[in-house]
Amino acid sequence: MSDLLFITRRTCLLCVEAHPMVAAVARRRGHTLETIDVDDAGFADRFGDRVPVVLRDGVEVLAGRFGPAEVRRALR
Repeated sequence: MSDLLFITRRTCLLCVEAHPMVAAVARRRGHTLETIDVDDAGFADRFGDRVPVVLRDGVEVLAGRFGPAEVRRALR
């Protein structure tokens, strides 16, 4: 399966909503999931305020506001 990276920010309410959806689908599909803060990881230059972002094997597959259907499609 794939390695997923969930990029968040401590003050991001969308991230709080999105993380459980991503984690549940990742677990069911056998993906690994790492969560990092955009500011702590040095990704702020690349993503700025555009969080949450999910990278699958280093490729962006989800960003911003997304729902369960988008998560399922992105993490097939």
